[in-house]
Amino acid sequence: MAQRSWFRRLFGGGAAAVALPQPTPTATSQPQTLGSEEEVFLAQLVQDLGDGKRRDQAGSHDVLAKLEGLWKSGHERLAIEWAEKLLGVPEVPEGQTAAVRAILVERYEQRGELETALPHLELLIAIDEHALRAHYLLAEHARRREDHERALRHYEAVLGRDVDYPNVRVRVERLRQLTGRAAPVAGETIAAGDVVGVQAGARYRLVRELGRGATGVVYLARDAELDRDVAIKLLHPHLAGTDKQGALDRFFHEARVMASLRHPNVVAVLDLDEASRRIVMELAAGGTLRDLLRERGPRTLRRAVERHTQVLSALSAAHRRGIVHCDLKPGNLMFRRDADKPGVEVILGDFGVAHLPDETGAVAAVERRPEAVGTLAYMSPEQRRGEVSPASDLYASGVVLYEMFTGHVPWSRDAVMAGTRRASDFQLPRSIFEDAPALGESVQAHIDHLADPDASKRPTTLQALADAQRLKERIIAAGAA
Repeated sequence: MAQRSWFRRLFGGGAAAVALPQPTPTATSQPQTLGSEEEVFLAQLVQDLGDGKRRDQAGSHDVLAKLEGLWKSGHERLAIEWAEKLLGVPEVPEGQTAAVRAILVERYEQRGELETALPHLELLIAIDEHALRAHYLLAEHARRREDHERALRHYEAVLGRDVDYPNVRVRVERLRQLTGRAAPVAGETIAAGDVVGVQAGARYRLVRELGRGATGVVYLARDAELDRDVAIKLLHPHLAGTDKQGALDRFFHEARVMASLRHPNVVAVLDLDEASRRIVMELAAGGTLRDLLRERGPRTLRRAVERHTQVLSALSAAHRRGIVHCDLKPGNLMFRRDADKPGVEVILGDFGVAHLPDETGAVAAVERRPEAVGTLAYMSPEQRRGEVSPASDLYASGVVLYEMFTGHVPWSRDAVMAGTRRASDFQLPRSIFEDAPALGESVQAHIDHLADPDASKRPTTLQALADAQRLKERIIAAGAA
């Protein structure tokens, strides 16, 4: 009886309030009926939920379809009211109605009534599936009300889940200026505010090792404060002594340079802590290009040139700052998510052996090192001699592009060790261009230009990027896979 009374209070009447339409309603009075199949379905569901039945159907596909049907038929207010009634049923688990709550929020937003949706948004930020969108809408609402601190907090939570969420980075930077907070510096994370000096064990829980480089070890870790996975690079212990101050300085100089690039195809640095000798970076959960080639084989013509263009874009941003990567290879090219899903781009990481500008910003056209540093299979002839310039990275990009097409580098192991380099080594199989034979000559010429043994004959980074973009456009126009 208590549940029946609750149902009567919800609808303002008794069982007649949900009766099917009468055959002959009078013209002088409006009957207390439901006028559509959607409303009859939803009314019965609300009654059953109130009676403790059908709890597992509260956010089912059928429910969402009925609400959508009302909305599309022009009954926007009715769709909202029925969603509110579903959510108002007591003792229905939040997990069962989260999808309805998310749809309701979107409807309020579409009608310009986001203020009404705030209680729902506060509940949705606790649900992983909906937290990203909920934080964004809360940030937008706060920004419109000029509540800069609250807006910044929610925008930063968005970046903590998706560093590429449209328009958010720009808004974070603007709000930091308005609130008097500078761009992130050592010890401050872009996604959590002014957190300085936290120890790895307090905030970050190391899960497993992901890889090792010349300067440190990279771990998969869990950020307890923001409840997200990150990658943490810790300096090798043997480089941490006072007699190794140069290595420590370079470790963090590398991180600051990476952070300053702020490019969609460069791994994002989220936090750094000199006391803990720690760099926190976004996690490339989609793995590396090396993993992709091993598991799924060579890339298609279109996909290989698209990835190549993204790599050159990252190199262009680095070279403008006087940074030469020096170790461009598939193992240092990563993906934020599954590489074969739409919209996922390649990102360049591990600047551990990069040639960096000095503290004054001075950049040498060619750096001469006492020994070669990098990975032999991707080194240009001059890099093997210890000479490093942006042309060295372009040579490596040609090797990587060849590998994307074929699944292997242009040389045998013996040839790699011998160090012989010829432009003819990069001749691609004709089978690659079966779907677009007219493009074969242009793609081959592009690789040959990048891989010229004479560094002075290679293009500039901007020239190479422009050429790759033109190739990509031609491939798309030709409809090649």
